Amino acid sequence: MMVRRPTLSFWLAISFCLLPLHVSADVQTITATGEYRMGEHDTLPEAQRLALVTAKSLVLEQAVAYMDTVSAVKQLGLNREELRAYSVGLLEIKQIPSRTTGAEASTTVSVPVSIVLDPAIVTHQLDSLMRNERAKTELMRIRDKIEAHRKELEADQQRLATSKEKGDVQLALQHRSDILNLIDTEEQLAHTWTSLLGVREARHPEDRTKQETSARTKEQPGTPDNAEEHRKKGALLTQQGHYDEAITEFRVALRLMPDLDGAHLGLGAALQGKGNLEEAIAEYRALLKRHPNDPAAHNNLGSALQRKDDVDAAIDEYRTAIQFRPEDALTHFNLGTALSTKGQLDDAIVEYRTAIKLNPDLVEAYFDLGNLLKDSNQTREAAQTFREYVSRAPNTPANQPWIEQAQTFLEKVREKRRDGGGRQGSGS
Repeated sequence: MMVRRPTLSFWLAISFCLLPLHVSADVQTITATGEYRMGEHDTLPEAQRLALVTAKSLVLEQAVAYMDTVSAVKQLGLNREELRAYSVGLLEIKQIPSRTTGAEASTTVSVPVSIVLDPAIVTHQLDSLMRNERAKTELMRIRDKIEAHRKELEADQQRLATSKEKGDVQLALQHRSDILNLIDTEEQLAHTWTSLLGVREARHPEDRTKQETSARTKEQPGTPDNAEEHRKKGALLTQQGHYDEAITEFRVALRLMPDLDGAHLGLGAALQGKGNLEEAIAEYRALLKRHPNDPAAHNNLGSALQRKDDVDAAIDEYRTAIQFRPEDALTHFNLGTALSTKGQLDDAIVEYRTAIKLNPDLVEAYFDLGNLLKDSNQTREAAQTFREYVSRAPNTPANQPWIEQAQTFLEKVREKRRDGGGRQGSGS
């Protein structure tokens, strides 16, 4: 009998310090400027953030175009999509002071950015990164998430341009702010993956001195920067499985800034990781009182409720999260696991397939979908799905039991086809 793998996941905000690249004789400085024309509902800080999103996209595209011309990079065999995904975590984008220009009808905010790119160092970093399948998968996932979030920003802009009711405008503004925060988090997560792999270069002595001076400035108690640093540390500790230390960091962050939403979400994730489900649920619900449309909090609350075997409530939370963020593969995947537990196999199959369509690299979804198809006597489709799982799943010790189970099923299918003279129906 094939055993189902544990598949519950929760959303975690995580970040890490981005180290600047060394400069060599072949260094290239790439610049780009993002612009945003303010509307009647915009504030200057929000306009600057929106212009920065555009600037980052432009400068990374130029950096990728340049890297694609470097012979050493070409020899690595990477395509444009892979370079786009990996560059988010590898390259440091420096923001130059923004400019604001006014006109009679509108104000335009311009945010210039730059990347200092050393081909030799980037080639070495890419070579190191390619040795870690998990990091490559995660960076591709992050790339897809950021692109989806940018499309959501475009949809929010259209809603703001056409909304007449004050309530609709406020919802669109809140959603846009949430999406900007999610983009920041995904970028920070990309930096974390490359930093944890040790592919970043050490700082120059003068850079280290500047960083130490900056750190001493940020260590003044009660400042927002200090609270955010504790949140970042807590997020990294949670990612590493050090839940007690992470909880301490998140609580320090919240003492400094009680309304730091990312710290509440991170604290809930750390508590959930430790198994303190009631406390985690309380954190998620407290966050949802302030931000009832937060899809990450709804998803996390759903996964905590599911671990408590309150599957019906979990399903409600997942569906609510999907209403606010329908393109999130992880929430569709989590909903699939909950529906499967309830025995609603057809609905679960739909959710797993949706998750795979949204994120083809979500390998766990292939395994669970294959199981459901097998249990539904859809042997041919199950075999196709397990083949996808075996081809995509990183060959790590953690995945090995599930890979072996999939391979065992595929071998039985092959034996049955040989014994049957190659005749097989989709329902046999």
